[in-house]
Amino acid sequence: MTRTGCMRAQIAHDFQSLVTELEGAWSHLFPRRLGYQIRTETCSDAMVRLHVRRGDFEGCVELCCDRDDPQRSDRRDAVLIRAVASARSQRMVVAEASGKRAIRRSRWIAAVISAAVGAGFCWLAAGVQMPVVGGLMLTAITVCLLVGGDNLGMRVGEGVAAHRRQIAERAVQDDLGVQADIRRWNSLNRQLRAHRRALARGSSGAPFRRAALGA
Repeated sequence: MTRTGCMRAQIAHDFQSLVTELEGAWSHLFPRRLGYQIRTETCSDAMVRLHVRRGDFEGCVELCCDRDDPQRSDRRDAVLIRAVASARSQRMVVAEASGKRAIRRSRWIAAVISAAVGAGFCWLAAGVQMPVVGGLMLTAITVCLLVGGDNLGMRVGEGVAAHRRQIAERAVQDDLGVQADIRRWNSLNRQLRAHRRALARGSSGAPFRRAALGA
């Protein structure tokens, strides 16, 4: 969100208020007594990261205050207050990494098989007297085998990767603990959006609320 025409002191106060309120909400939404591991990382006066993790769930919110043009000395230039929130499931991370390995492995196997088949054709044609056209056709066949094998290997690998991703997604959907984590995270996102709208109007923003019952 851009804060144009505001004094630096006011913007710094708004940013520190946002950080303080988010830290308070962080401990309410993700209490340690429920097994959440929370950590605050202060990178600088204008950047703070908050981390949370429990089991398969992992989330991070980064708050930072940046100027549009650091070279300008105008007190009333545009300043950005950013809040970037991201959450992920370790199951999905593992599934994505496994899928990428499956794609690479499938392409490598398909390339080896295609090269072996192409070498076989060349070996069979080695003792045969053929015109130039025949040699060109053999070269074209070998190239088609290599390209086709690579495409086939990629398709097979992508199919395996999609299957593993679907298994991980079903596991996440069936995990009641992760679903509770997601509800709490969605509550935090709604409150961040409310603060953004309040700051855009020039007010200090509504206080963060506790997690809803049953979250």
